[in-house]
Amino acid sequence: MKKTVTSVGVATLVGLGCLVLIGLLFSKLSGESEAAFITGPVLYLPTLINLAPAVDFTHDFETGDLSGWTRSKDDKAHEFQPTFEDNPTARGRGQPSQHQGDWWIGGYEKYQGPKAKGQVAGGIQGDAPIGDLTSIEFKIVGDKMNFLIGAGNHPWVEPKGEGSTCVNLEINGKMVMTETGKNTETMARVEWDVSKFKGQMAVIKLYDRNAGGWGHINFDDVKQTTNDGKEIPWEAILAVKAFGKLPTTLGQIKSDR
Repeated sequence: MKKTVTSVGVATLVGLGCLVLIGLLFSKLSGESEAAFITGPVLYLPTLINLAPAVDFTHDFETGDLSGWTRSKDDKAHEFQPTFEDNPTARGRGQPSQHQGDWWIGGYEKYQGPKAKGQVAGGIQGDAPIGDLTSIEFKIVGDKMNFLIGAGNHPWVEPKGEGSTCVNLEINGKMVMTETGKNTETMARVEWDVSKFKGQMAVIKLYDRNAGGWGHINFDDVKQTTNDGKEIPWEAILAVKAFGKLPTTLGQIKSDR
C-alpha cells in the first residue's frame, strides 16, 4: 500500500552531510482508522542547499583572493591576483576592464588594493610572467556557461597550451571548450553551450603561457545557467558533488509499501 510521511522537526547536520530530523512523525496508512504516532530520530536525505558542506570557491573573486583555485607549480602570472577595481584605467590605458564587482583576474596588472604593501593603483607586472590557474572541480549541471574574458588573443595550442593565453573548460584533463581575449583589456561576456557535457565533472583553467605582446589573460564571473538563461547558484552546483544531484526542497516523502 502507499504511505505518505510528513515530517516536522528541527534539522541538524551531522557527520558528512547526514540530516537527522528530531521531531514528530505522523504516519497515516490508507485504509486504517487511526494514525500511528512515532517520536525519535529519522535519517532524512539532505536536500536543502544551505545544508551542503561548505566549499571554498570564488567564482567572481569577490573574496579578494583565489579561494578554490590552484596555481601551477611554475606560476608567476597570478602571484598578485586578483586585481582590485579598474587598474587599466588607473594606469591610463584607455581600455576600461568592465569587470564585475571589485575583483577580477588581470594578468598584466599588479594592484590588489590599497592595503597591499608596496603596490599602488596603476601598477603592473607586464606580460613576462607565465603560469596556469585551475578552478575546483565541479559538475556541469547547466545548459550554458558564461564568463567575462579579455586581453590576449593567443589560441589554445595542444597539448599543454605553450604560447597560449586562453580560458579552457577541461574534462579529464582534456580541453573541450576554449576562448581567448581580443587584444583589449576590456572584457566582454562570452557563452558556451555545455549541454552535451551535462553530468560530467570539469574544471575551468586559465592559461597564461605567452610572455610576448598581449601575453596575458583577463577573466571574471563564471556562471552556469539553464537554457532560458536562469543562473544556477554555485552553492547548488557544489552541493551536487555531495548529494549526487541538484538539491531541491522536499515537502513530502512518498514510498510504495
